[in-house]
Amino acid sequence: MSDDLRLLVLAEDPDAVVSTIERRFTGLRITTVAQFDKLAEAIGSDPHVAYTERFQEGPFPRDVLFSQPSLRFVHASGVGVNHLVPWDPARVDVCNAAGVQDEAMAQFAIARLIAMTCHFFRYHEQQMQRIWKRHDALRSTGGTLTVVGLGRIGQACARIAGSLGMTVHGVKARVEAVPGVARVVGPDDINDVLAVSDYVIVVTPLTEATRGLIGRDAIAAMKPGVMIHNMSRGGVVDEAALVEALESGHVRAASLDVFETEPLPATSVLWGMENVHITPHNGIMMTWGDYIHDAIEVFLANLDRYINGIALENAVDPFRGY
Repeated sequence: MSDDLRLLVLAEDPDAVVSTIERRFTGLRITTVAQFDKLAEAIGSDPHVAYTERFQEGPFPRDVLFSQPSLRFVHASGVGVNHLVPWDPARVDVCNAAGVQDEAMAQFAIARLIAMTCHFFRYHEQQMQRIWKRHDALRSTGGTLTVVGLGRIGQACARIAGSLGMTVHGVKARVEAVPGVARVVGPDDINDVLAVSDYVIVVTPLTEATRGLIGRDAIAAMKPGVMIHNMSRGGVVDEAALVEALESGHVRAASLDVFETEPLPATSVLWGMENVHITPHNGIMMTWGDYIHDAIEVFLANLDRYINGIALENAVDPFRGY
């Protein structure tokens, strides 16, 4: 089957991806694309399989990608696939790289919460100004964390937080017991756990069901002085409501890795807020090269399954978004 298989590689460095693929597979007919606006020219190769990276700003060319009737399997190098929705699961399998970044993202999230709790950002600013001033830091032991989204990354967050002595609550579409999580609630009961939490990590995928989940009501229900880390997608959190809560002090501080508009416009008030700490959608404790290497390995394992007619792993439900 591999001798007849046509593969499209849409990547920032497609030659490097192809080199890795060809060390594992021979006889594939591979077409490469290094720019989103060039996909229309390359899609005429009638690919059966597409390896894709979201490496450029702006809209992803999903309509062009799915326009080919020959396409049967699409691999997304990241975890989130909202840029690919919708697709017909009866015709095309879409798989992601879930599992590659679980620990690295969880470590980043907990590190950001610790940095805010211990005033690391403030102390750095004081250092630049040669100011010697102490600030009280909260203890993580005895604190309560709510993780919104208990997939692999969320569960990794819960495990690390538990090792620091935190009590962990979680929000999950399907309410079920999760190791290390004291209480699991569904989205309808999210305010119950937000009200008792010192910290909130948002890591749920963006779907129609989760869009605006952390809205004005949810933020108002949060415990005064809460600290938030958002690494899901910008549309999950109502930015305007969050800004108001940060300005009033109801939310003590926020670490934001994702935004409603990316790149974050220079005109956004978030840039100038002392209690907001911004990263450019790269909240992960590993190099980009290591991440792509591991994501390609996930793809290659699935490509082998595809060639041999075995069920694919990490298949995403387009209706649930994960």
